[in-house]
Amino acid sequence: MIKNILSIRALLAVVVAAATATATTTTSPAPSSAAAALSSLGVSPPSGDILIWNTGYTCRLLNHVFPRNETFTAAWSQNCRLHASCIVTPKSAQEVSHLLRILSILKTKFAIRSGGHNTNPGFSSIGSNGVLIALEKLDTLSISTDHKIVTIGAGNKWQSVYEYLQPYNLTTLGGREAVVGVGGFIIGGGLSTFYNSYGLAIDSVTRFQEVLPDGTIVNASQKEHADLYKGLKGGLNNFGIVTDYDLATNTGIDIYYDIKTYTVPNTPSVLAAYATYLLDTDFLLGIGTAGLTSAGISYSGTFSYKVTGPTFLKETYEVYLKAAASLPAGAVLSYVPQGVITNLVTKGASQNGGNLLGLEAAPQVWANIFVQFPANVSQSVVTRTVDSVLDSLTSSTKSEGIFLPYIFVNDAGPNQKPLQSFGEENLKYIDAVATKYDPKVVMQKLQNKAYFVSGEV
Repeated sequence: MIKNILSIRALLAVVVAAATATATTTTSPAPSSAAAALSSLGVSPPSGDILIWNTGYTCRLLNHVFPRNETFTAAWSQNCRLHASCIVTPKSAQEVSHLLRILSILKTKFAIRSGGHNTNPGFSSIGSNGVLIALEKLDTLSISTDHKIVTIGAGNKWQSVYEYLQPYNLTTLGGREAVVGVGGFIIGGGLSTFYNSYGLAIDSVTRFQEVLPDGTIVNASQKEHADLYKGLKGGLNNFGIVTDYDLATNTGIDIYYDIKTYTVPNTPSVLAAYATYLLDTDFLLGIGTAGLTSAGISYSGTFSYKVTGPTFLKETYEVYLKAAASLPAGAVLSYVPQGVITNLVTKGASQNGGNLLGLEAAPQVWANIFVQFPANVSQSVVTRTVDSVLDSLTSSTKSEGIFLPYIFVNDAGPNQKPLQSFGEENLKYIDAVATKYDPKVVMQKLQNKAYFVSGEV
C-alpha cells in the first residue's frame, strides 16, 4: 500500500507557482462569455484577465475555490506518479460538478483518479500541463433498508467496503486486493474472487450517479437515463465522472483457502489440470491476487482466447518463460491466466439488462502479462518485450482458431483498444451515448489519457 500522503495545500504552493512561471499554453484573455460563465457559478476569478488553456491560471483559481487542506494518496505504479500542476479532492457530486464546469470553461486538461491502481501513465495521472481530480474524498458508504443494495462512493477502496459490510454478514463483487479503488475497478469490468459464480462487478451495478461534463448530476439506471446506464456497462469514462454506485449485495461466505506454489518442471502439468478444470462446467474458479507489490514501475497488457484443451495454455507458459529470461536483471514478469467459464458470460447477459462487452459464451482465459521493474532498468526494453509477447501470443490464437477479441479493461495496456474489442455494434452504441451526453466532447478533448471512444470508432 502506498504510504506517502501529501498535503494538497503544500503541493499547490509549490506546483502552482512553478506552473505559473513555466506555463507554455496561451495567455490570451478568455472571451467575455467565460467571465459570465464563471460568474454564474459564483466564482470570483483573480484580478486581471481570465485566461484559457492556461493551467497555472486555472490552478490559482481552483486554489481559491477549493482552499481546504486536503490529502491524497500517490499512484500505485511509480511511472504513474506524475506531478500535476494542482490537485483537487472534491467531497461531493456537487463539488465534482462545480469543478468540471470550471475546467470546461477554462479549457484545462485533467485526469481522474479513484484508487490510482492503473498502471498506464496518464490514465489516472497528469503532469504539470493539467489538474488531477482525486476522488478519494467521495467515500460514501450506506446500505438499503432491506440490505440488498450498498451505495459506494467512487473514491473508496475495497477494504473500506468489505469492513463496512462485514457486520451485516454481507459482501459485494469487489476487488481481490484491498488497496484497489472502487471507481476504476467497477467501470473497467471488475473480477472479484467469485467472478465465475456471480459475474463481473459491473453487472451487479443497479445505479450509477454520473456528473456530466456540463455539470448536470444524473442517476442512470434501467428506469432513469436507461441509455446512459447501458452505455456505462462498458463505456468507461467517456460520458462524465461516476461519483457513486449502487451494487447488489451477496450473503457473506465463509471460505477456507490456501496458496500453493509449484516448481518450473511441475508447472506444465498444473496448467494442463487447470485447462481441464475450466472445461468442466460443474466447477467454478476463483483466482486471487498475484502477490504483486507497489514497488517500482509497472506495465501490463492482456489478451483472450478460448480453452479447448491444455495445449495452448502450456504453449503460452513456454513463451512466458523465454520472455522472462530475456529481461534485464531486476525486471519481474508475471503471466496470470484468469480462467473464465460460460457462467460469467450468461450472468452478465441476464443481470440488469446486460452489458456492452460482447463476450462469447465459451470457456476462456483472460491472460494478463504484467511486469514490474526498478527505475534503473530501461523502460523501453521491458515494455517492448511485453508488447512482443502479446503480439506473438495473439497471433498464435488466431492461427490455432481460438482467438477471442475481448480485451479486459482492468488489465489492458496503454496502446490497446478495448472498446473496439466489444464489437462494432457496441462501439457505435457507446459513441452515440457519448455524443448525446457530452456534445461538446469535453471528456474526449480535455481528459488527459483514457480509452477514448473517439479514438476507436
